[in-house]
Amino acid sequence: MRRWGTADRRGSAAVLILGLALAGCSTGGTVSGSAKTATGKASGTTTPGRGGASTAPSVASGRQGLPTAPPPPDTTVSQADAAAALKAYQSTNNAADAGLDTAAMAKIESGSQLALDQTTLVYDQGIGGDRAKQAKMPSTYTNPVFYRVPATTYPRGFFVTTDAVTSGVANSSFLMHFTQDQAGAPWLLDTTVTLGSGQQWPAFAVGPDGLLDYNATQQNNLLLAPADLAAADRTMLADDNAGQPGSPFLSDDPTTAELRWIQGMTENVAPASAALTVTTAPTPPPIYLPLKDGGELVLYGTRLSLRISQSGRTFTFGDEGWAKVAGSDSISDEYTADALWMVAAIDPPDKAAKVQKIAQYGGLVAVH
Repeated sequence: MRRWGTADRRGSAAVLILGLALAGCSTGGTVSGSAKTATGKASGTTTPGRGGASTAPSVASGRQGLPTAPPPPDTTVSQADAAAALKAYQSTNNAADAGLDTAAMAKIESGSQLALDQTTLVYDQGIGGDRAKQAKMPSTYTNPVFYRVPATTYPRGFFVTTDAVTSGVANSSFLMHFTQDQAGAPWLLDTTVTLGSGQQWPAFAVGPDGLLDYNATQQNNLLLAPADLAAADRTMLADDNAGQPGSPFLSDDPTTAELRWIQGMTENVAPASAALTVTTAPTPPPIYLPLKDGGELVLYGTRLSLRISQSGRTFTFGDEGWAKVAGSDSISDEYTADALWMVAAIDPPDKAAKVQKIAQYGGLVAVH
């Protein structure tokens, strides 16, 4: 897992500098226990479906003398297995980073997370120098808190909040989701969002069995649907209205990071024109997590497409690391850089305050 934001370039293009996100409350300890509860499945991952997980009932005919069907098996990941999965990921990820080995990443990641981290490795390798050197630095995950998802079938999964310690960069705190497609299959990381240095994740709600307590969410009551959040992101990128009366957001640090990315993509191509498209359909589908203090945290993906164009212009990428991503060292007339950002936002329990964006993780996924 690469730390895209640790070495972002800052150019001279005029962009808006937005506000600083607020930190969540502290999380501590570990979560354990087991239960026989079904989970939803979204986009190939084991995640809580909208409306929460439902208890899988025994099947009975309602007629006297007929036996009740046995309950479904409990496939909920154990505390020990979750810890082992995180440890294995750390080892393999560090080896892949050290060798800038994109093929090795496919053994420990999947989906958009894999596309993002593979492209970042290629980008780092293309730039070389200090960027590639930093990309090879190992990370150590400390203070993990595991939030296990109840399951009665595969795929199954779990969440973990953990601090990442890496030489040369400020420490950060990750919320990660791992999934396992079938018994004995490798655990794959498919979602990551990142808090800045010094911030901590809010505690998620767990039941008496120690598993995520989906009954604690205020389901279907978000102030904004994730598609509306993505559309609001697009407005913020243009208008810098975070925290203002017409804004849906209390804070917007993730969008500030997006603006820095846009600035970095355009700083060496002036005076070419640039056009930004932000998807309003969340990709990947949103994930909802209940918060201990009420309300819920929603994770959703936003895709950015930044098109740079100028008739008759040849854009050269030899010194930018884009050559390997684009499969060419130059592109004529125009090119598009696609990025994916995972965002974490808190919907307050009393619905009186605005949505608070607290975390993000993202960067370049393709150039064409």
